[in-house]
Amino acid sequence: MKKRNHKILDHTIISYFLLAFFVQLIDEGLGIRIDRLIGNYLPGYTFETKTLTGTVDVAMGIGVAAAALLAALLFKLWFRPEFNGCLQKDGLKEGLLMLLPFLVIHYAGSIVSWITLGTGSIVIALIRGMAPGFGEEIVFRGLGVANYMRKIKSKRQIKVIFWLSSIVFGLIHLGNILMGGDPVSVVIQAVYAIGVGMLFGAVYLRTGNLWPTILGHWSVDAFELIRVDLTSSGGVMTGMGIGDWITIVAGAFAAFWALRLMNPKYYDGIMEIWAAKWNKETPENEEIA
Repeated sequence: MKKRNHKILDHTIISYFLLAFFVQLIDEGLGIRIDRLIGNYLPGYTFETKTLTGTVDVAMGIGVAAAALLAALLFKLWFRPEFNGCLQKDGLKEGLLMLLPFLVIHYAGSIVSWITLGTGSIVIALIRGMAPGFGEEIVFRGLGVANYMRKIKSKRQIKVIFWLSSIVFGLIHLGNILMGGDPVSVVIQAVYAIGVGMLFGAVYLRTGNLWPTILGHWSVDAFELIRVDLTSSGGVMTGMGIGDWITIVAGAFAAFWALRLMNPKYYDGIMEIWAAKWNKETPENEEIA
Protein backbone atom coordinates (compact mmCIF):
# COMPACT_ATOMS: atom_id res chain seq x y z
CA MET A 1 0.00 0.00 0.00
CA LYS A 2 1.36 3.44 -0.96
CA LYS A 3 2.23 5.71 1.96
CA ARG A 4 0.18 8.87 2.36
CA ASN A 5 1.56 12.40 2.14
CA HIS A 6 0.89 13.76 5.64
CA LYS A 7 1.95 17.40 5.12
CA ILE A 8 0.63 19.26 8.21
CA LEU A 9 1.10 16.21 10.43
CA ASP A 10 4.80 16.27 9.58
CA HIS A 11 5.11 19.45 11.68
CA THR A 12 5.68 17.77 15.04
CA ILE A 13 4.67 20.53 17.51
CA ILE A 14 1.81 21.99 15.46
CA SER A 15 0.42 18.52 14.83
CA TYR A 16 0.47 17.73 18.55
CA PHE A 17 -2.13 20.44 19.13
CA LEU A 18 -4.04 19.67 15.92
CA LEU A 19 -4.39 16.00 16.88
CA ALA A 20 -5.52 16.97 20.39
CA PHE A 21 -8.15 19.23 18.81
CA PHE A 22 -9.16 16.41 16.44
CA VAL A 23 -9.86 14.04 19.35
CA GLN A 24 -11.72 16.78 21.21
CA LEU A 25 -13.96 17.35 18.19
CA ILE A 26 -14.90 13.68 18.07
CA ASP A 27 -15.43 13.63 21.84
CA GLU A 28 -17.71 16.67 21.65
CA GLY A 29 -19.49 15.71 18.46
CA LEU A 30 -20.07 12.04 19.21
CA GLY A 31 -18.99 11.11 22.73
CA ILE A 32 -20.92 13.77 24.64
CA ARG A 33 -24.08 13.00 22.62
CA ILE A 34 -23.83 9.30 23.56
CA ASP A 35 -23.30 10.20 27.21
CA ARG A 36 -26.29 12.53 27.25
CA LEU A 37 -28.41 9.70 25.88
CA ILE A 38 -27.10 7.34 28.58
CA GLY A 39 -27.80 10.02 31.19
CA ASN A 40 -31.49 9.92 30.28
CA TYR A 41 -31.67 6.30 31.45
CA LEU A 42 -29.00 5.99 34.16
CA PRO A 43 -29.75 7.86 37.41
CA GLY A 44 -26.80 9.82 38.79
CA TYR A 45 -24.87 9.74 35.51
CA THR A 46 -25.55 13.42 34.79
CA PHE A 47 -24.21 16.13 37.08
CA GLU A 48 -24.65 19.90 37.22
CA THR A 49 -21.67 22.18 36.64
CA LYS A 50 -21.09 25.91 36.48
CA THR A 51 -20.05 27.82 33.35
CA LEU A 52 -19.52 31.48 32.55
CA THR A 53 -23.16 31.74 31.48
CA GLY A 54 -24.76 29.75 34.31
CA THR A 55 -25.19 26.08 35.14
CA VAL A 56 -25.51 23.16 32.75
CA ASP A 57 -26.10 19.43 33.02
CA VAL A 58 -23.11 17.36 31.94
CA ALA A 59 -22.71 13.63 31.30
CA MET A 60 -19.30 12.13 30.46
CA GLY A 61 -18.07 8.55 30.58
CA ILE A 62 -18.72 5.70 28.20
CA GLY A 63 -19.46 7.92 25.22
CA VAL A 64 -16.29 10.00 25.54
CA ALA A 65 -14.22 6.85 25.99
CA ALA A 66 -15.72 5.27 22.88
CA ALA A 67 -15.22 8.44 20.84
CA ALA A 68 -11.57 8.71 21.90
CA LEU A 69 -10.96 5.08 20.93
CA LEU A 70 -12.56 5.81 17.56
CA ALA A 71 -10.13 8.72 17.10
CA ALA A 72 -7.21 6.40 17.89
CA LEU A 73 -8.51 3.88 15.35
CA LEU A 74 -8.87 6.56 12.66
CA PHE A 75 -5.31 7.71 13.39
CA LYS A 76 -4.01 4.17 12.96
CA LEU A 77 -5.97 3.68 9.74
CA TRP A 78 -4.71 6.96 8.34
CA PHE A 79 -1.10 5.90 8.85
CA ARG A 80 -1.41 2.29 7.73
CA PRO A 81 0.72 0.40 6.91
CA GLU A 82 3.37 2.53 8.66
CA PHE A 83 1.94 2.46 12.20
CA ASN A 84 1.46 -0.66 14.32
CA GLY A 85 -0.72 1.14 16.87
CA CYS A 86 -0.31 1.99 20.54
CA LEU A 87 -3.12 -0.12 22.03
CA GLN A 88 -1.48 -3.54 22.10
CA LYS A 89 -0.25 -6.14 24.60
CA ASP A 90 3.47 -5.40 24.30
CA GLY A 91 4.67 -3.28 27.22
CA LEU A 92 1.40 -3.51 29.19
CA LYS A 93 2.82 -5.40 32.18
CA GLU A 94 6.02 -3.35 32.19
CA GLY A 95 4.05 -0.10 32.09
CA LEU A 96 1.72 -1.08 34.93
CA LEU A 97 4.70 -2.01 37.08
CA MET A 98 6.23 1.41 36.40
CA LEU A 99 2.99 3.05 37.57
CA LEU A 100 2.44 0.82 40.61
CA PRO A 101 4.33 2.84 43.30
CA PHE A 102 2.48 6.01 42.32
CA LEU A 103 -0.87 4.24 42.18
CA VAL A 104 -0.48 2.76 45.67
CA ILE A 105 0.17 6.20 47.21
CA HIS A 106 -2.68 7.77 45.26
CA TYR A 107 -5.17 5.06 46.17
CA ALA A 108 -4.26 5.59 49.84
CA GLY A 109 -5.11 9.29 49.55
CA SER A 110 -8.42 8.49 47.87
CA ILE A 111 -9.37 6.02 50.60
CA VAL A 112 -8.62 8.63 53.27
CA SER A 113 -10.97 10.99 51.42
CA TRP A 114 -13.68 8.32 51.41
CA ILE A 115 -13.34 7.95 55.17
CA THR A 116 -13.27 11.67 55.95
CA LEU A 117 -15.78 12.92 53.38
CA GLY A 118 -18.06 9.98 52.62
CA THR A 119 -18.73 8.08 49.42
CA GLY A 120 -21.09 8.11 46.49
CA SER A 121 -21.90 5.49 43.84
CA ILE A 122 -18.97 3.24 42.94
CA VAL A 123 -20.59 2.22 39.65
CA ILE A 124 -21.13 5.84 38.54
CA ALA A 125 -17.54 6.69 39.55
CA LEU A 126 -16.16 3.83 37.46
CA ILE A 127 -18.20 4.91 34.45
CA ARG A 128 -17.38 8.61 34.79
CA GLY A 129 -13.71 7.78 35.26
CA MET A 130 -13.65 6.38 31.73
CA ALA A 131 -13.91 9.89 30.26
CA PRO A 132 -10.57 11.18 31.59
CA GLY A 133 -9.00 7.72 31.55
CA PHE A 134 -9.54 7.16 27.85
CA GLY A 135 -10.30 10.68 26.63
CA GLU A 136 -7.46 12.64 28.24
CA GLU A 137 -4.85 9.97 27.54
CA ILE A 138 -5.69 9.86 23.85
CA VAL A 139 -6.03 13.66 23.64
CA PHE A 140 -2.85 14.67 25.46
CA ARG A 141 -0.56 11.69 24.88
CA GLY A 142 -1.88 9.01 22.57
CA LEU A 143 -1.90 10.56 19.11
CA GLY A 144 0.32 13.62 19.49
CA VAL A 145 3.19 11.78 21.14
CA ALA A 146 2.99 8.91 18.64
CA ASN A 147 3.02 11.30 15.69
CA TYR A 148 5.95 13.23 17.20
CA MET A 149 7.97 10.02 17.57
CA ARG A 150 7.23 9.25 13.91
CA LYS A 151 9.17 12.28 12.71
CA ILE A 152 12.08 12.91 15.09
CA LYS A 153 15.55 11.93 13.96
CA SER A 154 17.51 12.51 17.17
CA LYS A 155 17.05 11.13 20.68
CA ARG A 156 17.76 14.64 21.96
CA GLN A 157 14.25 15.55 20.80
CA ILE A 158 12.51 13.07 23.11
CA LYS A 159 12.56 15.46 26.06
CA VAL A 160 10.64 18.08 24.05
CA ILE A 161 7.47 16.01 23.71
CA PHE A 162 7.90 14.69 27.26
CA TRP A 163 7.76 18.20 28.71
CA LEU A 164 5.24 19.59 26.22
CA SER A 165 2.64 16.87 26.82
CA SER A 166 3.14 17.03 30.60
CA ILE A 167 2.81 20.81 30.90
CA VAL A 168 -0.16 21.09 28.53
CA PHE A 169 -1.92 18.31 30.43
CA GLY A 170 -1.38 20.12 33.73
CA LEU A 171 -2.32 23.61 32.56
CA ILE A 172 -5.56 22.46 30.93
CA HIS A 173 -6.83 21.69 34.45
CA LEU A 174 -6.81 25.42 35.23
CA GLY A 175 -10.04 25.53 33.25
CA ASN A 176 -11.78 24.03 36.28
CA ILE A 177 -11.81 27.54 37.77
CA LEU A 178 -14.38 28.47 35.12
CA MET A 179 -16.48 25.49 36.28
CA GLY A 180 -16.76 26.74 39.84
CA GLY A 181 -13.63 25.23 41.31
CA ASP A 182 -11.83 26.88 44.22
CA PRO A 183 -8.97 28.84 42.57
CA VAL A 184 -6.28 27.78 45.06
CA SER A 185 -7.33 24.14 44.91
CA VAL A 186 -7.47 24.22 41.12
CA VAL A 187 -3.95 25.70 40.83
CA ILE A 188 -2.63 23.00 43.17
CA GLN A 189 -4.47 20.40 41.09
CA ALA A 190 -2.87 21.77 37.90
CA VAL A 191 0.65 21.50 39.38
CA TYR A 192 -0.17 17.99 40.60
CA ALA A 193 -1.44 17.11 37.09
CA ILE A 194 1.88 18.19 35.57
CA GLY A 195 3.65 15.66 37.81
CA VAL A 196 1.18 12.92 36.94
CA GLY A 197 1.39 13.86 33.26
CA MET A 198 5.17 13.48 33.46
CA LEU A 199 4.81 9.94 34.76
CA PHE A 200 2.15 8.93 32.25
CA GLY A 201 4.23 10.44 29.45
CA ALA A 202 7.36 8.62 30.60
CA VAL A 203 5.56 5.28 30.75
CA TYR A 204 4.06 5.78 27.30
CA LEU A 205 7.40 6.75 25.79
CA ARG A 206 9.20 3.85 27.49
CA THR A 207 6.67 1.19 26.44
CA GLY A 208 5.01 2.52 23.28
CA ASN A 209 1.74 1.27 24.80
CA LEU A 210 -1.06 3.58 25.93
CA TRP A 211 -3.01 0.91 27.84
CA PRO A 212 -0.98 1.26 31.09
CA THR A 213 -1.66 4.99 31.30
CA ILE A 214 -5.31 4.60 30.29
CA LEU A 215 -5.89 1.99 33.00
CA GLY A 216 -3.84 3.93 35.56
CA HIS A 217 -5.60 7.21 34.78
CA TRP A 218 -9.03 5.58 34.78
CA SER A 219 -8.44 3.93 38.15
CA VAL A 220 -7.06 7.10 39.77
CA ASP A 221 -10.01 9.22 38.64
CA ALA A 222 -12.55 6.52 39.49
CA PHE A 223 -11.14 6.24 43.02
CA GLU A 224 -11.40 10.01 43.42
CA LEU A 225 -14.91 10.24 41.96
CA ILE A 226 -16.19 7.77 44.55
CA ARG A 227 -15.86 10.48 47.23
CA VAL A 228 -19.14 12.23 47.75
CA ASP A 229 -18.03 15.84 47.09
CA LEU A 230 -16.53 15.02 43.70
CA THR A 231 -19.50 12.82 42.83
CA SER A 232 -21.72 15.90 42.96
CA SER A 233 -19.25 18.31 41.32
CA GLY A 234 -18.12 15.99 38.54
CA GLY A 235 -14.51 16.08 39.72
CA VAL A 236 -14.12 19.85 40.18
CA MET A 237 -12.11 20.64 43.32
CA THR A 238 -13.89 22.89 45.83
CA GLY A 239 -11.36 22.57 48.67
CA MET A 240 -8.43 20.55 50.01
CA GLY A 241 -8.83 17.74 52.56
CA ILE A 242 -6.36 15.36 54.22
CA GLY A 243 -6.74 12.80 51.45
CA ASP A 244 -6.05 15.47 48.82
CA TRP A 245 -2.69 16.29 50.37
CA ILE A 246 -1.75 12.61 50.19
CA THR A 247 -2.62 12.59 46.49
CA ILE A 248 -0.49 15.73 46.08
CA VAL A 249 2.39 13.75 47.57
CA ALA A 250 1.60 11.06 44.99
CA GLY A 251 1.84 13.71 42.26
CA ALA A 252 5.22 14.89 43.57
CA PHE A 253 6.44 11.30 43.65
CA ALA A 254 5.13 10.85 40.09
CA ALA A 255 7.31 13.75 38.90
CA PHE A 256 10.37 12.36 40.70
CA TRP A 257 9.77 8.84 39.38
CA ALA A 258 9.15 10.12 35.85
CA LEU A 259 12.53 11.85 35.78
CA ARG A 260 14.15 8.58 36.82
CA LEU A 261 12.29 6.72 34.07
CA MET A 262 13.34 9.36 31.55
CA ASN A 263 17.04 9.21 32.33
CA PRO A 264 18.92 9.79 29.04
CA LYS A 265 20.40 6.31 29.31
CA TYR A 266 16.98 4.98 28.26
CA TYR A 267 16.70 7.16 25.13
CA ASP A 268 18.23 4.58 22.80
CA GLY A 269 15.63 2.05 23.92
CA ILE A 270 12.83 4.57 23.44
CA MET A 271 13.98 5.30 19.91
CA GLU A 272 14.10 1.57 19.12
CA ILE A 273 10.59 0.97 20.49
CA TRP A 274 9.08 3.79 18.45
CA ALA A 275 11.04 2.95 15.31
CA ALA A 276 9.54 -0.54 15.51
CA LYS A 277 6.06 0.89 16.00
CA TRP A 278 6.48 3.02 12.89
CA ASN A 279 8.15 0.25 10.87
CA LYS A 280 11.29 2.24 10.22
CA GLU A 281 14.99 1.99 10.96
CA THR A 282 16.26 3.39 14.24
CA PRO A 283 17.99 6.76 13.66
CA GLU A 284 21.72 6.72 14.24
CA ASN A 285 22.61 7.16 17.89
CA GLU A 286 24.41 10.27 19.04
CA GLU A 287 25.87 11.41 22.32
CA ILE A 288 23.62 13.46 24.59
CA ALA A 289 25.24 16.55 26.02
